[in-house]
Parts: sequence; C-alpha cells; structure tokens
Amino acid sequence: MSYLTTNLSVVDQTIEGNLKEWLYLTSDSMAAVLATGYFTDAASKRLNVGDVVFVLSGTLNAGTTTEGGEVFPATLGVTGFFSGAPSWQPCVVQSVNAAGAATVVATSLPASAGQNNFRNIIDGGDFTTNPWQRGPTFTGITSTVTYTADRFFAVGGASSSISVSKTANTTVPGFSQSLVWGRASTNTNTAQINLGQVLETADSIRMQGQPVTLSFWAAAGANFSAAALNVQLIYGTGTDQSAANMIAGSWTTQGNVINASQALTTTLTRYTFTGLVPVGATQLGLQFSYVPVGTAGANDNVIFEGIQLEAGSQSTAFEHRDIQVELEICQRYAWVINEPAANVIVGSGMNTTTAVQVFYMATPVQFRVAPTVTIVAAGTFKTNQSGTATATTVTAGTTHTPNAISINGNSAGTAGQGTLLQGGGGAGVIVASADY
Repeated sequence: MSYLTTNLSVVDQTIEGNLKEWLYLTSDSMAAVLATGYFTDAASKRLNVGDVVFVLSGTLNAGTTTEGGEVFPATLGVTGFFSGAPSWQPCVVQSVNAAGAATVVATSLPASAGQNNFRNIIDGGDFTTNPWQRGPTFTGITSTVTYTADRFFAVGGASSSISVSKTANTTVPGFSQSLVWGRASTNTNTAQINLGQVLETADSIRMQGQPVTLSFWAAAGANFSAAALNVQLIYGTGTDQSAANMIAGSWTTQGNVINASQALTTTLTRYTFTGLVPVGATQLGLQFSYVPVGTAGANDNVIFEGIQLEAGSQSTAFEHRDIQVELEICQRYAWVINEPAANVIVGSGMNTTTAVQVFYMATPVQFRVAPTVTIVAAGTFKTNQSGTATATTVTAGTTHTPNAISINGNSAGTAGQGTLLQGGGGAGVIVASADY
C-alpha cells in the first residue's frame, strides 16, 4: 500500500495550535512510514514540524471505512480496525519539504510529551531566534568567560583568540542563521577553547534521575584543525554555580552525564548523544570544546544550529519557539540597552544635586537575580533639563533589583527637579547581566 490521507486525523491540539497529536492507521510497514516525504499532503493538512503522530501499523480489516478525514471501523475496538494486534509507534514530524510532504522519525517520547510546550531546556539554541542582544560578532576572546549569543559563553587560554559570529545559513530547513565559533585566523595558541551554556538550578532539577538526549547540527569549518569536537553535558550538586567554575571543573561534585568525542565533516549534520542525569544533580551545563593544532587558517571553527537538550532516550524534532518567547527567556539573564536616536527617552529620574542624576529603568522581565550593570560604551546619552538636551556621562548606579536598574548622570541641573535620560543618536550601550 501507500499513504492513505483519510487515515490520518488530529486527536489533540494544544492551546493556540503550538503542538498537535495525530493518529495514523496503516497496513504499511513502519519502514515505509518512516521513508522521506511519506505524508505527502502534510502542508494542506497543517501537519507541522514537532507534531506527534501515533502510528498503528498492521493488517487493516476490509470493512474499515473513512469519513470526512477521520477513520471509522466496521466494528468498534482495535479488532474493528485491524485483523490482529497492530504495532504502535509514536513518531515526531522532523521536516516538511517545499512540496508540502512530511518526514517523521520514530521516537521514545518522555512522559510529558504533548503536555509540555517547552521540551528543550537549552535557551537560545535556535540561532535564528536567539536575540543576540550583545551583538552579532565577537573577536579576541581569551581566558575571561565572555557571553556572545544570548546564554552562550566562550572562553579559552590567556593567549587564545576566539571568535563567535552570527552567520546566515539556510542549509538546514527551519533555520536561517548559524553560530560560528572557533579560533581566529593566524592565531597560534593551542590551548583548549570552549563554548557552552550553564543552566539554572531551577531548570535543571526537572531532569533529575531521567535519561536525557542532547542533539545539535554541526559542521567543521574549512580549516578546522582538531581531530574532533568534544561534547559534554556536565552536572553538579550545588546551586547556580558559574561558567568559569564549570570550565575549571570545580562545581560541587562535578561529573559528566555525557562525555563524547565527535568527528565532524564540512556538511551540517545532526548529532545525538544520550545520558542519565543522577538523582541528586541540581545543575546542568553544556560544554563544547576542542584543542586546536598548529596555526589557525581561515575558518578554523565549528558551525552550530539547533542545539536541544530534552528528557527521553531519543531525540525529537527541534523545538522552535516563538521569537518573542525566546527573547523573554533570554532577558531573564541579560538585557542590553542600545542608545536610541536623539531625544528618544530611555529612563526617568531626578537631579539629586545640581550635578548628579539618578535614573530608574524597569527591566522588561524579572531577572534571575539582581543584575550587574556595565556601561560598555558611553555614547552620547543626554539628560533632559527643563526641555533642553544636556550632555552627560552615564555610569552604573549602585542599587539594582531583579525588576529595575539605576543609571547615574552628571549633567548640570536643578537639584530636586525631575529629568529624563534620553538618546543622543550615538553608540552607547548599557548591559545588565545576571548570567553566570
């Protein structure tokens, strides 16, 4: 036989259609159902990437009929559909091609499948929707933990020169941007370089005692100098410990859930690794690393897309979250305020003296903890003094909470009078960070 469109029907749909569950009855083998593009009318039926399809495969009774796209047996019960006990296999839609045909993959779904919209506990793992609040390009990273794409840090040795960039890439359907990480061209340092993400304890605890699957697409750059990419999922038993301590191996009771070495090709390929999280684990962290060899040529790097960590012993289709949802998740850890155009208001405050201002800025979402505030670039911020834009030098205030930050100015003004902080059209940048 072949695909029967009338034997595929929706059985459940989550709020706002974020995930649908389908039932498909067939006499085809599972190998046939798992073939590329088997579900030929997926687009017209609105069968989407990430949807779950429960496949019942066996010998259909001759009396089985269909009506309006739903299956009705000649008699009720499994024996009404099939002449014998069918096999049952949950599948997930992995892709829908340009012609509208879907390909599914067999999966072992976690107990929460269909009930939890956020399977992926990695933040910003889709570099198309990752906010990249701190900018799209980072160079010259050495031994100081440096955050790049939101939630992802890079660090190496004192003489390393690590680059991270957001790069257009449409090789894998569903993605338009990649994260490219590696050693800068001509750098000779051969210390291990690292890329990773530390997960909050509150997010990590849900994985205690469970099998987990890490999956991602990766490719080697043209001059990738290492033999392989090292892949680690690390656990500890402390609370919200830092990225620097994870890299140093000094988390409380630090160990590995996954510790593997993966050879790469220059073609983006999805790799999958599994492990078991200890019952007592209270924090997880992801670490990619490699030890470069010789002098870096152009593109001594690794290209990443679609990084996912989920409960269960098999990978499912990558979970694409709405861009606004991803922004709000990432802003729990970092908020970047780029200086706007002249006269656009950034915050409100008052002149505490004739030469000092304090401005209040409410955060867009509640931070994990009170953030550290840094003036990355002073720019040309102004204060509004009785309607006049007045030059100022902004500095971080001394009091911040998870819900608000403060910024100081030093314009001439009238003590006790209200004032505004506004843009001057320059390149000022204020960063509030609660990353580890």
